[in-house]
Amino acid sequence: MRRTEVEKIKRNILKGIYDFSERKIEENSTTGKILSEIIPIAYIISKSKSPKKIKENLSQYLETRKILNIQRSVLELSCLGTAIELGITEKISNEKKTADEISSELGTERRRTETLLDALCYFGFVKKEGSKYQLDPKFKRTFEKSGDYLKFMWSQFKAFAELPTILKNGKPSEILNIYNLEGDYATLLYNVNSFLYIATAELMRKFEFKDIKRIMIGSMGISFAKNIQKKFPEVEVHIGCYPHLIEKVPELIKKYGLTNIKTMKPHKGIPSEDRWGEEEKGYDLVFLTKKLTLRELEEFGDEFLKKTYKVLRKGGYGVIWEAIVNDKGTSGPIEESILDLLVSFSGKRWKESEMKEYVISNGFSDFKIIKCLGGKATFGIAIK
Repeated sequence: MRRTEVEKIKRNILKGIYDFSERKIEENSTTGKILSEIIPIAYIISKSKSPKKIKENLSQYLETRKILNIQRSVLELSCLGTAIELGITEKISNEKKTADEISSELGTERRRTETLLDALCYFGFVKKEGSKYQLDPKFKRTFEKSGDYLKFMWSQFKAFAELPTILKNGKPSEILNIYNLEGDYATLLYNVNSFLYIATAELMRKFEFKDIKRIMIGSMGISFAKNIQKKFPEVEVHIGCYPHLIEKVPELIKKYGLTNIKTMKPHKGIPSEDRWGEEEKGYDLVFLTKKLTLRELEEFGDEFLKKTYKVLRKGGYGVIWEAIVNDKGTSGPIEESILDLLVSFSGKRWKESEMKEYVISNGFSDFKIIKCLGGKATFGIAIK
């Protein structure tokens, strides 16, 4: 066989592989996603003339790919979040519908609705049969399990669009402002509990709490209370929070199976005026969620920490959930510290040595920082 014929066969084989790969990548199938990662890297390696050039070219490619991946993630979340907010996911969860039917039922413009639905198909959230759409079975299972978190991601995403304004005016996003009764405070409440259920399960393994008989928590501590109850089944639970958040607590109690609740009542959010359950009997643990960053310390956090010290029995624990970064400020729960900007009126961020000094200055005998979820969540344990 002549050399020219061999070269022609090679070119045809390569073209066949390229055409197949391009089709699969365009379809956005699982195979296509794998090929979209492998082929560019293989091409760069084949065209680079030395190990040094391979490293340089791959580095440039990966930086560009990072930007493109961010863009894709933004588009995916925008499409999915819009579908959730408008009720499209609910409409096609259990039955197949056309774009006409969906737009008619939801009052959306048909052509734009169809464009969105086809994009949801492309991203793998929806299946299309003929002209009808329905949630992809795999995604439906994910949505049934993690739908609340996806709704929270969408709320966060919309709030992040306000971040430049938040940095300028020093006020939180109205979407996630817990005082805004028109905002997504309920979504925030549910998802904080979901997150803390996982994080505090690790906290319970890492820190040895002793002799917990009575605890005081807010609405965002329901899941933590359940983890405490797993270790101390007889623990008495007292709950207090803002009225609009207390209204949501029975649902959370049912979700997490919390028992032995002794008191549950609305608070003003002013510790000197609020009565924390049967506070005169004292508590073995008080859980403070973002009380040291939500508003300025002198108008909020100081009072909460002082009252915590007052109502704790000797040896009791004040568990403080805050994003406590290292003293340099560049490691620790960095993601959480940015999320805090969306909800915080103070913009305060705690560093490790600063937090310890502050807690000890308020009378506590010891303070420990427990890092959970690979450092993405931090809890301060103030011991009386």
